[in-house]
Amino acid sequence: MDWIHSVLLILIGSGAGFIQRVSGFGLSIFTMIFLPHFLPTHTAAAAISALLSSATTTYNAIRYRKNVAYKMVLPMIITALVLIPPAVHFSVVVPGKIFKILLGIILILISLYFIFFNTRIRIRPTLFNGILSGSLSGILGGLFSTSGPPAVIYLSSAITENTAYFATIQFYFCITNLYTTAMRIINGIITPDIWLYSAIGMIGCMIGDFIGKKVFDKLDSDKLKKIIYIGMIISGIVMFF
Repeated sequence: MDWIHSVLLILIGSGAGFIQRVSGFGLSIFTMIFLPHFLPTHTAAAAISALLSSATTTYNAIRYRKNVAYKMVLPMIITALVLIPPAVHFSVVVPGKIFKILLGIILILISLYFIFFNTRIRIRPTLFNGILSGSLSGILGGLFSTSGPPAVIYLSSAITENTAYFATIQFYFCITNLYTTAMRIINGIITPDIWLYSAIGMIGCMIGDFIGKKVFDKLDSDKLKKIIYIGMIISGIVMFF
């Protein structure tokens, strides 16, 4: 790895850590906007994104463990754990060009939903909706390390208390990210280079988290999210074409 890649990883990690601290999610989505453009393989990008997310969400899950709505999140976790292994396997065999096209479509659709429909649609906290959310999240997590949107959409509607929501979503991401990482290790995706890249990116995440804490109260998180979603649309279009 040359110094340019190291600087890029730190910058991407800083942006991801900042966004995660300010908005409560989005680390993996942010990293997957950029990593596939300069890493050697799409699977390497997804693996690094999952490792960075695993580290941050595990910390938060332990810190807020008393506030987790375990009964509500359990069906989501079970369903996701069933679907993650085949999704990870599929991500290994799919050609890089097809992977980027699929990821581009996913980024565009997710962005359009959050920009235009997130505040208009309320999803009922039923067992079926929890299983459906876990299914979509597991598939997206195994393929692209972007498991967040389905889980966020469901849990933000199902849990109205902010601390309980944050704790529950972090616990969900912790379990699914660690499991996804284990599947990638089994499939031979995570190599010593991936660990090194992730360690460098984690330096950036800590910097971004520190900055996010300092400026959290001064930022308009809604405007920040819209900027991120527009960036996702642009990146998705680039990947698609």
